[in-house]
Amino acid sequence: MNGFGVIHVPDFYLQAALRLEPEMSSRPVALLDDQTPKPSVFQVTDAARQAGVAAGLTSTQAMARCPGLIFKSRSHPRELAAAAMLLQCAYCFSPNIEATADGVCTMDLKGLPVADARENWARQIQDALAQLQLQAQIGLAQTPHLAWLAARRARPFFFVRDAEEFVAALPLESLEPAAPLLEILETWGLRTVGAFLALGKENIAERLGPEAAELFDLASSRRARPLNLVVPAPAYDEEMEFEQPLETLEPLLFVLRRLIEQLARRLEMACLVAAELNLRLGLCSGAACERLLVIPAPTGDVETLFRVLRTCLENLRADSPVSSVRLSAKPGRPACHQFGLFDAALRDPNQFHETLARLSALLGPNRAGTPRLADSHRPDDFRIEPDGLASPPEVEPDDNDPAWEPPAGPALRRFRPPMPATVEVRSGRPALLRCPAFTGPISLSRGPWRLSGHWWDDRAWEREEWEVQTRDGALFRLVRQNEEWFVDGIFD
Repeated sequence: MNGFGVIHVPDFYLQAALRLEPEMSSRPVALLDDQTPKPSVFQVTDAARQAGVAAGLTSTQAMARCPGLIFKSRSHPRELAAAAMLLQCAYCFSPNIEATADGVCTMDLKGLPVADARENWARQIQDALAQLQLQAQIGLAQTPHLAWLAARRARPFFFVRDAEEFVAALPLESLEPAAPLLEILETWGLRTVGAFLALGKENIAERLGPEAAELFDLASSRRARPLNLVVPAPAYDEEMEFEQPLETLEPLLFVLRRLIEQLARRLEMACLVAAELNLRLGLCSGAACERLLVIPAPTGDVETLFRVLRTCLENLRADSPVSSVRLSAKPGRPACHQFGLFDAALRDPNQFHETLARLSALLGPNRAGTPRLADSHRPDDFRIEPDGLASPPEVEPDDNDPAWEPPAGPALRRFRPPMPATVEVRSGRPALLRCPAFTGPISLSRGPWRLSGHWWDDRAWEREEWEVQTRDGALFRLVRQNEEWFVDGIFD
């Protein structure tokens, strides 16, 4: 299909401000423009409009017409997020798009197979935006400007079949001429674009100057312009500022649930999933608390992502109430798994890491995870690494390596913890052993083997090991540490 399409989000700034509060859309709400010297009503909902509230009124005048009116201020972060969503959604339906204005996106339909299903195609775009809490109107026409005029008249879709007939019936105000020029044209009795075009370009330019001639070209149904094509940035951010600071976890989780739902829908439209979440909480004290959450198995599941955030916040302590929240998602590709012949299901790394995070919160830091041997001669010296499901690679011995020999002799079965013992020493060697496993004399002993480390700081340790044999033939390893004796293990 050749032509152009325009997605128009009416009352864009108001929709952006209420997008994370969809229940407010049915109530009388007025958006104030704080960027003007004297704030006034900028855009209103249908309920407020029916009550007599209109753009340009002061807050006092608006309240006099609708006592139950709710005021909202423009939110620049929400407007940026809504504009990004509009472009990202349009890019899913056409590779050639233009960010024409705030809440307006123009698409080049050349080569798209939508000629026979225009309305269904437009409805798919509207449904996708509706999931993101944006209500849109779509117009299709032969030129970008005609498509824009059609989108403004759409309820919610309009296709211009006869361009000249469509333009001729438009009111003159739809061209948005300058106020002095519009006043002159109305004085001449012109009310429609068709009546304006009937005067001819030369006559209009001669009497009203180049500004009127440019307006004539704009109204022409044959005028086309190249689009300033853009590619949406892969940015997925949601931000919300609170009118009243939040002091408890429950309302914050309620807001985060909505934010993560929006991010998940946006990622789903682009066939992406969340690989990382960046949570930033603005505090009333002026400080900020930021957490980077890596998703072990990138996913777009709302429940999984929400559990990750909730687990993080359960262990968070802030020195003041939360005044704003920002949630960003780093996109990634969904992982593809191939089942084995006898595999029934795959392990869930996200659930495993969530359990691990809860255990860490319950037990304290560095107490839950996978033990790793430390680079030390100290027995049982290890560290805890929360590294997930991956197991360390096993190193198979090389039978052809002459330096490797299979272990010889009996195996030592360690007691954990070591068994306290009483040892009688004669001539500097163990002679009598009393412990829960054995009581009696020692017939043979070998040692001592002395180990020590960290003598340079307060973690110094010293250990003396003996290998002893009792009269019944049992073999034990004895350890003396801090002047106390223990049975470290038995040889099998």
